[in-house]
Amino acid sequence: MQATTPHPLIFTLPKLRETLLWHYRRLSESSRSLRFMGKIKEDVLAKTANSSSPDITFGVESDGAYRGILELYITGAGRAEIGLSVEDAYQGRGIGRALFRRGLAEARARRLSSVDVHFLRSNHAIRKLCIEAGGDIRATGSECMSTIEL
Repeated sequence: MQATTPHPLIFTLPKLRETLLWHYRRLSESSRSLRFMGKIKEDVLAKTANSSSPDITFGVESDGAYRGILELYITGAGRAEIGLSVEDAYQGRGIGRALFRRGLAEARARRLSSVDVHFLRSNHAIRKLCIEAGGDIRATGSECMSTIEL
């Protein structure tokens, strides 16, 4: 499997949550801040992973671990939200772009009408992906939101 080929993480919920936690722990403080829109302490990180229930999750595996993960949460009324993170040492390799495109393709396959992405103004990589996908960008202070119509 190529290092940028996303595949669904089909695990039991406890195993998925464990996988998410280990991935989140490998993110630098800066990458955690981008993923969770602010600094996040270890206990909150664990609570977040242990209560996470994405409708579908895609990962890119490299060197024996998931280095990039996309979580798709269906929020109802034909909408979904995306959460995306890539470990620092694996950024710049197309992993985030591949995951993002795979997440949008899955949302389309599920006949959703739109996907929302919340991100910090300083997260230029996700901003670029949203714009490339035709999303609008709305900013309030340091936070942004993009809606991508499918």
